[in-house]
Amino acid sequence: MTPDKKAIGARLREIREAPPYWSRSELARLLRAAADPRDRPGLPHVGPLTEMIKHWETGKRTPSRRYRALYARVTGLTQAELFGVPISQAPALPAADSASPNDYAALVRDTNRHLIVLDSRFGGTSVAALAVQAFTSAKTALATGRHDADERDLLAAAGETGEIAAWTLYDANRLAESRATAHEAMLLSRLAGDRSMELFELSHLALIDVKQRHGREALRIAEHAIEDVTLAPRVKALFNIRAARSLAQAGDRARSLDRLERVASVLQDSMHSRDPAWSWWLDASELAVQRGLVYAELGDHKAAMPYFDEAAHGRLRQDPYSPRSQAGPVTAHGQQWGRAAYNDLVHLFVALTKASAWMDAEAVATTVTDFTREVVSAQTEVTLHVAVRTVLRPRGGSDRPSSTLADLAKEIAEARGWSIGGAGVDPWAG
Repeated sequence: MTPDKKAIGARLREIREAPPYWSRSELARLLRAAADPRDRPGLPHVGPLTEMIKHWETGKRTPSRRYRALYARVTGLTQAELFGVPISQAPALPAADSASPNDYAALVRDTNRHLIVLDSRFGGTSVAALAVQAFTSAKTALATGRHDADERDLLAAAGETGEIAAWTLYDANRLAESRATAHEAMLLSRLAGDRSMELFELSHLALIDVKQRHGREALRIAEHAIEDVTLAPRVKALFNIRAARSLAQAGDRARSLDRLERVASVLQDSMHSRDPAWSWWLDASELAVQRGLVYAELGDHKAAMPYFDEAAHGRLRQDPYSPRSQAGPVTAHGQQWGRAAYNDLVHLFVALTKASAWMDAEAVATTVTDFTREVVSAQTEVTLHVAVRTVLRPRGGSDRPSSTLADLAKEIAEARGWSIGGAGVDPWAG
């Protein structure tokens, strides 16, 4: 006879409180650590998982098959001993290469992983509609109750979907929609108790403020977050980056560069055990491009150039990418893909054209032109338009771009339907 929920819950609590004794949050960390590394990104973070453990132990719900298998791995007990269910009735956790989501929250997280891969490979503009639809579907499931997931687990998963949707809308240069979506996502993450994702979403609002040159608001958000002494190292680094950009926009060179120095050692080291899974992209290449952006905001384009170059080459070394002859499939566990390198190269292209470094600009423009055939990022193209206009602007004397560079700029403009004489908006203008 299968025990009822309360009997299973009492047993789980008794096992957790037996020596060596684990708190619920400690058990949540152990359950995550016991998962196959390929499955781990699909599990809830420690906060939501701790709440799920509480619900299991109080008999409100029982663990699904994936968590039963993880409990067995952590405790060394059989599933029959843990849950009173014959082994034949309790399927083990499927292998990662053949696994399929086994509740709605797992399905949402599986969708999230695919959206991240698509964004990273082809640009957020290409997948914004899909991301928004995924977020809408997750919210509908929550509103109607038509799902088979733990409520907090689904809230956390939907909050992640909302942040992905907000990012893709940002990349599509739909900033008002991005801001509204980030606010919705923050609410879901807060209800789930997922403080880590809530902070990510808060940093997204600061990113939009930086983009719109609302530096005071971006700095206010960053300083408020940094006051929390319990912040994980990479989370604190992210808010210091937002602060550095806002200070640079205000012309405060010393303080903006000081903020970046504070995070240098963090982003050049491997991830800390307290760093959330979403912070994988905060690395040495990201630090380099942020340094370049700060110098560009300060009007020092020559100082910005080597950092943009370092960022682009750093990403391409980690994940070699040739738009015309892709060497192999993109994997969900890679850290750098096409969009990030494309963005870095476009910023380098702009800095070179502003400095009239035409020979170097021509070499970069060839690669950028290749990327424009593969990656669609409206935000990056706002920046690229500046470089194209600079190259094609009529000028006299010998200080002129080569005909090859001019032809590449025209090719980009024609492919994007830009007016060669268009006014455009300089993303680094004060």
